[in-house]
Amino acid sequence: MLDAFQSALYQRLQAFELDDPTHEFGFTRHLMKNQGWTQTYAQRAIAEYKKFAFLTVVANHQVVPSDQVDQVWHAHVLLTQSYWEEFCPKVLRKKLHHHPARGGRAERAEFHHLYTQTIASYRHFFGFPPTDIWSPPDLRFGAELKMQRVNLTEHWVIPKRLPQLRLAQPLGAIAIIAFMTVGWVDAGQGSTLGGFGRDLTANQFSTIFMVSIILGLILRYVIRMPSNQPQKPQLDVYQMAYFAGGSLRAVELAITQLVHQGYLHPNVRNQTFAIAKVLPPGAPYLEQQVIQRVQQTPTLKGLRQISTQKTDFLKERLEQERLLMTGWADSIRQSLGFFFLITVLGGIWGQALLSSLGIKIDAYPNIITALQQAIGIITICCIVPGGRTRWGSQILADIWKNHDVYDVPQRFALHGYRVLSGGVLDDLKQIFKAEEEEAASGGCGCGC
Repeated sequence: MLDAFQSALYQRLQAFELDDPTHEFGFTRHLMKNQGWTQTYAQRAIAEYKKFAFLTVVANHQVVPSDQVDQVWHAHVLLTQSYWEEFCPKVLRKKLHHHPARGGRAERAEFHHLYTQTIASYRHFFGFPPTDIWSPPDLRFGAELKMQRVNLTEHWVIPKRLPQLRLAQPLGAIAIIAFMTVGWVDAGQGSTLGGFGRDLTANQFSTIFMVSIILGLILRYVIRMPSNQPQKPQLDVYQMAYFAGGSLRAVELAITQLVHQGYLHPNVRNQTFAIAKVLPPGAPYLEQQVIQRVQQTPTLKGLRQISTQKTDFLKERLEQERLLMTGWADSIRQSLGFFFLITVLGGIWGQALLSSLGIKIDAYPNIITALQQAIGIITICCIVPGGRTRWGSQILADIWKNHDVYDVPQRFALHGYRVLSGGVLDDLKQIFKAEEEEAASGGCGCGC
């Protein structure tokens, strides 16, 4: 609740108008033109700018704006008469200077910390900030620093990330099946199928194709039960990490927590970790395991091996909440996957290899071919990312929608190391990235 001074300040800010009614092209339209914002968004950004200005007076620390608020501030500073003769002396009753960044690692870490404090102060006075205007710190000091002005008369603007479609996964599965089907058609035989299915007519294969898809979708529905439960589970951050990214994500979160809290010190040059201070006895189990492991092998690769043995308790909790598939349902999912990889793909690759060597291959019996194709199609239909039940997918979607985007552990649990930003977390991010690049290149450390 605001005191008398704060309430008076807030009322003055709300009463202050940035748009001059005598100007046809006012402040809001100026923002819309230069930033590409809608009128509604521009008005919301102006409202957030006023809240930022309020914090510059009442917060007991330096306040750092979001990028959108900063753009409004830039535009207002250019209206020198309004800014210096009305806004600062009459509304804020103090000078509010805008200083350019000097750059460098130390300043980046300082601004990252101050921005985090700004979000905390905002929440104290106004509640949760709108995330489409007040971005998380990793975006504020990451992707948003790379924005540039673009002349739309000379350039096309195409987003790198297109909107995700709800039907992306099933359509992708059907596309794979269709591609495989077309690949098995003998162009020279017209209505008959070559390769694996050349003993089957096109009509027969179409029937097998449709029946297999129906059976696959039914089986997928059954093994992903339940669809709902009486109440939503309350997951801690490590359970959330395992749920979203598996056992490796949970271990990486433990490493991140220890670095963030000052118990581990990362060495970017050697890509190792050193214990900086003693971990208290009541620390989470995974964090205790990481500290013990550091004493044996201080590399990230060595620490990640904890995930093979020490995260079963997280999986068991998620299974108890029926968020993950268990028992026969999970066995079916895994066995079908093994069948597809070993039998179907193995058979296709084997035939291709023998054909390339000039070895003639006799057709498989119809029944074996039909069975292989049917189980392969059913397998594709039953692909379940992360082995989640339908209830589990609903809970994960709810977590994604409602989690605290300014909370580093929660954001890491859902997104992984790419969200790390600021101070020592920048060093940790470099180690994670280097390890990932080394693994992608086959583990060659000689630069080849």
